Amino acid sequence: MTSLLTNNSAMTALTTLKSINTQLDATSNRVSTGQRVSNASDNAAYWSIATTVRTDNASLSAVKDSLGLGSSAVDTAYNGLNSVLSDLQNMRAKLQTALQPGVDRSKVQTEIAALQSKMKATADSSNSSGQNWLSVNSSTSNSAYQATQKVVAGFSRDSGGTINFSMINVNVQNIKLYDTNSTSVTTAATNAKIAGTTSLTGTGAFSAGSGTADFSGPNEVSMTFTLGATSTTVNLNAAALKSAAKDLTKVTTDEFLSALNNQIAASSLSGKISAGLDDAGRLTFTTTDTGASTSLDVKVASPSATNKKLIDVGFGTTTGVATSAIVTGGLFTAFDLSGSNSRTISINDGTRTKNITLNAASFTALGGAATSASNTAVNGSDVAAMINAQLANAATGTPAGVSVVTASFAGGRLTLSSSATGATSEVTISGAGAADFGFSAATTNGLAAGVVVARTASGTNAGTTQAQGILDTNVGTYNAQFGGGSYSIANIDISKLVGTNGDADLSAVITAVDKAISKVTDAGTKLGASKTQIDGQKTFVDTLMKANDRTIGILVDADIEEESTKLKALQTQQQLAVQALSIANSASQNVLSLFR
Repeated sequence: MTSLLTNNSAMTALTTLKSINTQLDATSNRVSTGQRVSNASDNAAYWSIATTVRTDNASLSAVKDSLGLGSSAVDTAYNGLNSVLSDLQNMRAKLQTALQPGVDRSKVQTEIAALQSKMKATADSSNSSGQNWLSVNSSTSNSAYQATQKVVAGFSRDSGGTINFSMINVNVQNIKLYDTNSTSVTTAATNAKIAGTTSLTGTGAFSAGSGTADFSGPNEVSMTFTLGATSTTVNLNAAALKSAAKDLTKVTTDEFLSALNNQIAASSLSGKISAGLDDAGRLTFTTTDTGASTSLDVKVASPSATNKKLIDVGFGTTTGVATSAIVTGGLFTAFDLSGSNSRTISINDGTRTKNITLNAASFTALGGAATSASNTAVNGSDVAAMINAQLANAATGTPAGVSVVTASFAGGRLTLSSSATGATSEVTISGAGAADFGFSAATTNGLAAGVVVARTASGTNAGTTQAQGILDTNVGTYNAQFGGGSYSIANIDISKLVGTNGDADLSAVITAVDKAISKVTDAGTKLGASKTQIDGQKTFVDTLMKANDRTIGILVDADIEEESTKLKALQTQQQLAVQALSIANSASQNVLSLFR
């Protein structure tokens, strides 16, 4: 049916054409912008997520710029420190030259003055973006000074939408060389800290060369800690270390420290002191509280039980109680005492020597007390029992009498210990067969009663100190002959130092310069660590930004290959739709031919 009022074909063709044009517009937009989601109406969720990620990337870009500025500031300060370090080394060499007889110290001072001027100029010119960390003014009137410089290192947003920035802190107080501030600053109260005399691996406990200690036998560390009115004694031996160490014969420093802190934590001083190692590897004990009222006392205590041997961990082993001589052998291998087999050893307790011979008869004499299955594999416990049986035989002693030495077996090793105490307490092992028992020919002595080895330290209260740098802080005072005034590295003058007193002052100056070299080296180390941290963070931020870009691309980027193919198809469909509309519109014209 053909209607003059309604052209259904044309309406259908027109609707199709409009739909194709809409799709064509969307595809053309994707091809031209490269995005399939370019505004919120395209996909509200994806558009929102992509917009948030783009905002984060803008913040990360600012963080990256901040890291770049921070890296530049650190580099500038490091280069300045490195130059000053070379000058200080040169200064020390010239000062050492001035120690030689006949050297004109006034001429050497001319060179030193030039170095002092150069170091000050280097520090003053170590500026980066208006910041100078080597030559500062820390007075309260200088609002621009910051004792800790903060470099923005990271950006994050929590689930609640709160923005957080992480910082890399550079402590300017630790690296500054000059400070024009003439006022005093308040220093924080400190902890009480006590350190051993030598590095832990160099003490009697760990000095075997392997860096480990043997606690499988009677070795023990016994220490008493007193903090105020509270005291506790800690004993570290095989029993205390068995849960912390994998191998009691090879206890590492980490395992030792862990066990020591565990014992302290289980005492009345829990949370009040802690053990650790300082930069020199020495065992240290530090209080958690600060101030002059925090007084810590550490002393070596008596052994926790008999047959224990105190070993040194940098705090000595002499106590007020005399100890006995103890010797422990190596790992023991079971004896075959069947037939005519025998084992011999000679033991001297300080007054008599006892020749011990173990054979099948010795084992038989143990009777029901024997723990070995047979005399072909006699264990250490039975060997210790047989040795004790012969040591107690007064009739065959030379001279007659019961020996004060006792044998025991634990941890796979035989131990010989004297019940006598003091410096005269002695256990001497000899004889070709001693090695069979795990012993080497040796003599060990006990310790006589003596003074208690103890160390005491107190914290310091908060106070004031001169806020000056490494090179302008007073480090010494001239002899009264030369005025007695204080000097710093920045103003030392050796031109008038003569005679014996002058040599003494010059030696003190050289020592001060050497200490300054050490401090500048430490400052360079701190800056180097900060530089490594900043560079690592820059790499991470750059990687994070690229990851965010990929996330945005996954959400909103268009597949250009797909969209271009779709564009050609829609263009073809558009042409066909236009032709269809034209045909539909011409249908009514065919009706007129009926009236001609």
